[in-house]
Amino acid sequence: MNLPAIEHVLSCTLSELQQLELNALDLHSQCIKRAENEIKQAIAHREDAGRYRFLIDHREDLIRIAKGVVDGRQWLLRFPAEIAEIRRRA
Repeated sequence: MNLPAIEHVLSCTLSELQQLELNALDLHSQCIKRAENEIKQAIAHREDAGRYRFLIDHREDLIRIAKGVVDGRQWLLRFPAEIAEIRRRA
């Protein structure tokens, strides 16, 4: 939003200038709220992308772990060092 022409501003009463200021501050507040929501959404999307990247990078390890649990071999208990390494790399 641009300022009105200087001629208009100079012809405004104090009350009109105060109203213009309040309008500008209200617009500012609305923009900040919209931007905050956009930033929150952007952060959430980036976090989702990070989760997918983790799954991509560790897919084979996670499949091996899941198979061990499903097969009843208690893979998580038998190979704690490998689990720690997977977490360390994340």
